Amino acid sequence: MINSAGYLSAPVSARALDLRWRTAAHAARLCWAEARPSVQLVFLLRFAVGTVSAGQLPPALGPAGLGLASWWCAVACAYLLNGVTDVREDRANGSRRPIARGDLPVHTAMAVTVLLGVAALVLGALAGNGVLGWVAGFLLLGWAYSCAPVRAKDSSVACAVVVFGLGATSYAAGVAAAGSGWTATGAVFGGVMAAWMALVGSLVKDLGDVGGDAAGGRRTVAVVRGVAAARALAVAGAVLVGAAGTAAAALWAPPALVGAVAVAAGAVWVVAQVVRDARRQSADRRQRRGAYRAFMVTQYAANLLVLGVLVATG
Repeated sequence: MINSAGYLSAPVSARALDLRWRTAAHAARLCWAEARPSVQLVFLLRFAVGTVSAGQLPPALGPAGLGLASWWCAVACAYLLNGVTDVREDRANGSRRPIARGDLPVHTAMAVTVLLGVAALVLGALAGNGVLGWVAGFLLLGWAYSCAPVRAKDSSVACAVVVFGLGATSYAAGVAAAGSGWTATGAVFGGVMAAWMALVGSLVKDLGDVGGDAAGGRRTVAVVRGVAAARALAVAGAVLVGAAGTAAAALWAPPALVGAVAVAAGAVWVVAQVVRDARRQSADRRQRRGAYRAFMVTQYAANLLVLGVLVATG
């Protein structure tokens, strides 16, 4: 091997290559953890529900598989970017994610973010059926959530709007990947779950992070109006989505009813968690995030139940 000076140099040893591989693999694992695996999975579930809700399984699994891979890259890109832009708040809140604890350099995470974004667009184009457009829209929303000048995460209203879009595009991309059109089941259930994200998730996620959010300059309801106001809005949102979603499914999309009922049950759980947390004189961050965990479990349950019904009846 000839180096830049024109002299022969020793080839890279197998040990050096193994070390580089281990370093790259370690960085990839840290990026995966920073991008929140539980969130990545639920976004893939949304995509899958959208695909199956189109009325039949896609005629070719290739495009649907490419679409799913594209969606994972887009989700990981958006949430890794969020981790890059949330360092100050995460450290103030005592987060143990890799960037906040200093294990994952910001420049490494940013480089992987760019690679994931490019991969998402390339795979979306290969999937066809309009998936690329939804991928581009999702990436744009992910940027708007985390980055200036929009930084939707700084405002509860803007956050709710963007989060609704992130949920809705996930179901829409799944429908597009199937090569078919919307059904009443897909539209109603996708709308209910996007509203669950916007009116409940976007509020309860802030209940345990008020101190760090204030330190980061955010102007959420919990920061500006106080935790009590944020709790009241979260309770109202949970009750509204739980009741309206069940009614909408019963009227227009019976196959989605099992998921809507799960959301209604989850709404009761979220309300109970919010009330219990309000009664505590003091609580650590994990306890204050009880309502958010109830929100997340409800998402998983509702999507899995509807996916199972659609597969079984398809």
